[in-house]
Amino acid sequence: MAKPVVKVLVAGSVEGNIKQLCTRINNVNSKSGPFDLVLIPGRVIGDNLESWLALRDGTLRIDVPTYILGPTESTQVPYYSQIPPDGQVADNVTYLGRRGVYTTTSGLSVAYLSGQYSEKGGSAHTYTASDLSVLHAQAGIIHGVDILITSEWPEHILKYVKGPQNAPSGVGEVSKLVNVLKPRYHFVAGPHYERLPYRNHKILHERAQYCTRFISLGCAGNKTKCKWLYAFNITPLKHISDEELRKQPSETTENPYIEMEREEGKVEDRNRQHFYSTPGEKRKMPGSDQPNKRGDSCWFCLKSPNVEKHLVISVGGSMYLALAKGALSADHVMIIPTNHIKCQQFLDDDQQADVEKFKSSLRSLYRTLKKSTAVFFERSLATSHLQIQSVPIARYSVADIKDVFYRFSSKLSLEVQEVPAGESWKDLVPPGCDYFLVEFENQDKMLFLCSNSVRFPLQFGREVLASEGLLNMPRRANWKHCQVSKEQEEHDVKEFRQQFQEFDPFKVDSDSDSD
Repeated sequence: MAKPVVKVLVAGSVEGNIKQLCTRINNVNSKSGPFDLVLIPGRVIGDNLESWLALRDGTLRIDVPTYILGPTESTQVPYYSQIPPDGQVADNVTYLGRRGVYTTTSGLSVAYLSGQYSEKGGSAHTYTASDLSVLHAQAGIIHGVDILITSEWPEHILKYVKGPQNAPSGVGEVSKLVNVLKPRYHFVAGPHYERLPYRNHKILHERAQYCTRFISLGCAGNKTKCKWLYAFNITPLKHISDEELRKQPSETTENPYIEMEREEGKVEDRNRQHFYSTPGEKRKMPGSDQPNKRGDSCWFCLKSPNVEKHLVISVGGSMYLALAKGALSADHVMIIPTNHIKCQQFLDDDQQADVEKFKSSLRSLYRTLKKSTAVFFERSLATSHLQIQSVPIARYSVADIKDVFYRFSSKLSLEVQEVPAGESWKDLVPPGCDYFLVEFENQDKMLFLCSNSVRFPLQFGREVLASEGLLNMPRRANWKHCQVSKEQEEHDVKEFRQQFQEFDPFKVDSDSDSD
């Protein structure tokens, strides 16, 4: 099956020269089209309001679906406030809004950020840190960003290259956004400039990724004949293999935002050192006062009156296996200590051995009966009782699954370390630091440290596995959307127990408990 190819036109700014815009786009579309869409990151409204009104009433028309950003000055706001909620400016012309991600029917993803950065906000021509957080989250649920358009230039973009003399100084918040989203193309308006592509990974330190091309385009109808219209073909990210994506052009440069990353990392390290080493206080793991104290009110202690024992599948040694409440699938189970233990950091050798026995058996079950690979994950943050989630993933390799975790962690600016099979991860967790740990079929692990400077999503593991790139059931990322009746849970437990019986490492223990 042929991969879809999307034909795109990008115009820089218009500044009221809407007649020239319409004429040029329609001519190019007639000769070289048909094009699928036009994107305009720069200002559309200028001093010539007649052309804007002519576009609104249909006197001027663009033959290609066109998407524009919003106001960048307060004087432009009244004209955008007249646009209906659906964003339709005119036939074939749509106002995208302040920020978001637009995905075409062919799967092309276009992220956009409109206006000027403001710490306080409060105006339709500005955006704030809150808008950036929303955009991070929206981009985090898709396979990646093909195109980003912003009203402002990013700061640091000219590092490692020679830029135009009249280049804007750029905005740091846009740089941070670009570094998180990692678009394949980033378009802005301004002096015409096409930067050498830059890589989105640190050589020898991170998994290879696709590169980004930054392009600035001039104003429609400008007298200096500065290039203001850019045409190209693009196959959406979701239809391209990782191997093809990772090919690097010969003149690719380092990431221009890498120094910004390092400076932020230094600040975060200083914050973490202060947080973990406050003078006069003994450093300790959260909950380490009484890590093995049984919680009478705990939902997971096996002897607690609150535990839902109908979910228990097998009991052996110091651990038990249970169906997950609000499971992603009928084979989503949890390995849980019978006594009150916060996280794997507090397990002794015998307890850890019991965990490994259950994991080995689940791998065998998933491989044999489900034709799937096992993914195990644990979050020590905001929990008082260890739960190791186990989910089978079909059709994807370990490398594929790792890539999805990397994409999510990158978009959310999460700190991650890959730990090869056989190597210890516990020594990598600083005292007092919560963590998220994911383990794969080949026993490789990824360790995420939860710092006080970046909010760690509590449903991170479910969100990644439920995403479009893996199980493709994003609604089930929230366990509350997956709850079923007690009767259904009992039925699922019975079925899983029957399947697991021949793999159960504690079969004798389980049988004796049920007698």
